[in-house]
Amino acid sequence: MISLNALNLSINGTKILKDVSFNIDQGQIFGLVGESGSGKSMTALAMMQLLPEGSEARGRIFVDGDDVLSLSETEICALRGNEIGMIFQEPM
Repeated sequence: MISLNALNLSINGTKILKDVSFNIDQGQIFGLVGESGSGKSMTALAMMQLLPEGSEARGRIFVDGDDVLSLSETEICALRGNEIGMIFQEPM
């Protein structure tokens, strides 16, 4: 299960996301839609802890009970690709 609770994100002091909250249950298909620049990619990047330098994320992000924002780099790397993944907007 994935749960976002009151996720706020700023990059170099510029507010990007404000109070984003949703839950995704196991097996549920979830689509995040919005206009260009609305924060869809930043929400996904926050969930994966792949934010650009100068980012500050606040709130709670849980993946299978683990609080993503409090995990070490080693711990989040163990989750990426095993428990959570993403398809990037601009594949290389």
